[in-house]
Amino acid sequence: MRDSKNVEPVGAPDTQPKASPYMRLPDRQFWSKAVQPADFKSVENIYTKKFSIEGLDTATAGSCFAQHVAKNLKLNGYTVLDLEPGLPSVAGMVAKRFGYDTYSARYGNIYTTRRLRQLAEEAAGLMKPDADDLVWSRANRYWDALRPSVEPKGLASPQEVLLQRADHVSRVRRLLERAKLFVFTFGLTEAWMSRRSGLVYAQAPGTPIEGRLVGSYDESAHAFVNFRVQDVYDDFVAFRKIAHSFNPEMKFLVTVSPVPLAVSAVDTHVLAATVRSKAVLRAAAAQLYEDFADVDYFPSFELLSTPFLGAARFEEDKREVQPRAVAMVMRHFFSEHPPLDGKRLRTASQEDVVCEEALLKAFSK
Repeated sequence: MRDSKNVEPVGAPDTQPKASPYMRLPDRQFWSKAVQPADFKSVENIYTKKFSIEGLDTATAGSCFAQHVAKNLKLNGYTVLDLEPGLPSVAGMVAKRFGYDTYSARYGNIYTTRRLRQLAEEAAGLMKPDADDLVWSRANRYWDALRPSVEPKGLASPQEVLLQRADHVSRVRRLLERAKLFVFTFGLTEAWMSRRSGLVYAQAPGTPIEGRLVGSYDESAHAFVNFRVQDVYDDFVAFRKIAHSFNPEMKFLVTVSPVPLAVSAVDTHVLAATVRSKAVLRAAAAQLYEDFADVDYFPSFELLSTPFLGAARFEEDKREVQPRAVAMVMRHFFSEHPPLDGKRLRTASQEDVVCEEALLKAFSK
């Protein structure tokens, strides 16, 4: 620790009276200048990049909103890795249905940082899920509990699930070795896990996929968890450490999904549960941004979820983001990271975004 007696005050010594520290701040830091006269389209300087991402092989993961980021990066000339592609004959919605062409590996949506951490630990050989926790079954069909949506009809045997899992994890390992930028969208704080091992699942056991219940909920075997700020922060720091063990040069770009919860397992109003969840995720993202030079934050959540920039930007269900709003958010992003091919900015179609959490709407009927 430095001797406080020898610490010089910041700035040159000045015996003259000083103006307020707020006197020379830029316009972007004053509400009356940066927000009050602005709207969603015209608000400026809400995002200033911490580092350039040009030329960085990019991996993407996270909640369903992260798919928008991945699609737009690809369309504008950035290299987005896909180390678990489908066959050339499988494309479009068929590929999406089986988890292909969505992220940089076929892991489906990763809603929590705990799930991201555990996947990295698995890829690094630091943990191996027990088959009893990993394989869900129902009516003689079997699913990988960590990514059940990628095989909506299930597989024929537990052995087939384990073989697919081993191949998937090997591809995630290669992804961590190659990626120079990892883009992750924080989605949820609520999750379900194995009481025995603490393994966090991709979704609640017994949730329907394409009308078929996948797995079965057992109160003695499954537990609900609602992560706090420190949990989210610690999990991402642990993920970052593992990622750097594969590739010390890797940088990280994080966002918070603006999409509200479809349903909450907490005994409170779903609106209150949504605000709690997003506040936790946003606070953790802020800490990561402030603590690490290789972590940047893009404010998609602020652009879409605050009432200060004009009319609502969600569809009638108040969950799905309007396509034109997503396009405008991407314009803010690419104002700092311009298209690489020298062409005008292009925005991707907002169709075919897969969001497993929306499957929980089935229980509202």
